[in-house]
Amino acid sequence: MKRIHLSIYYLQELKYRMIYAAIGTVLLFFTTYQYKQALIFLILPQGLSHFITSGLTEIFFTYMQICTIISLSFGFVTIVIQIYLFLRPGLYFYESKIALNILVGTVLFYTYLYISVFPLLTKLLWAIFSTYSHNFTPIHLTFEPRLNDYLTHVQYLNKILCFSFPCIISLSLVLKYTNKNLWIKYRGISYIIAFSLAAFITPPDILSQTIVGFPIVLFYEIQIVFWTLYKEYQKQLLVR
Repeated sequence: MKRIHLSIYYLQELKYRMIYAAIGTVLLFFTTYQYKQALIFLILPQGLSHFITSGLTEIFFTYMQICTIISLSFGFVTIVIQIYLFLRPGLYFYESKIALNILVGTVLFYTYLYISVFPLLTKLLWAIFSTYSHNFTPIHLTFEPRLNDYLTHVQYLNKILCFSFPCIISLSLVLKYTNKNLWIKYRGISYIIAFSLAAFITPPDILSQTIVGFPIVLFYEIQIVFWTLYKEYQKQLLVR
């Protein structure tokens, strides 16, 4: 009976924590909706103030989409923190320390990613691809960017950035218990897995799959290069 009472107590605590996280997510959604225009302005290219729309409800659903993505992203972070606080009393000290380090590292990584890297990438990609539209010489081409299309491409970039940290962690863990020759031997299989994962999480078109799959392959190759340089560095230390 005592175990049953304890189980009910822990389930109630977990339920309350999830309710708090859900309420916080909903409140954040309504808060971001009050600043919806400012949020869209932040992700638009600098110096561009002209977009077109072709649907009556396009602007409304664009607002809803932006606010939902932001609120769910922060809500997911809140849920992870609540789960950690729920499990912490039952963890060993080293387990709690490792989980806390991963949690803090994840928050800092994504904070830096979206404050520094994300605006730089959107600006760079806009400058690269808009050049082709402005310099189309065979015929007179008027470039009028559509807001919904631009935000769709920004979402693809957001997916790449979201999966970057889990890919780095997963590859680092696999790297710890394997060797470099094994990674090089099965490089082709890893490419197939990367693009299969990209096909699973993106719309059914080759461009979207390439945009998501190529960074995973790039992380894979960077890990191999980093491991090689790190081993050479260790050898140099042993020689000295």
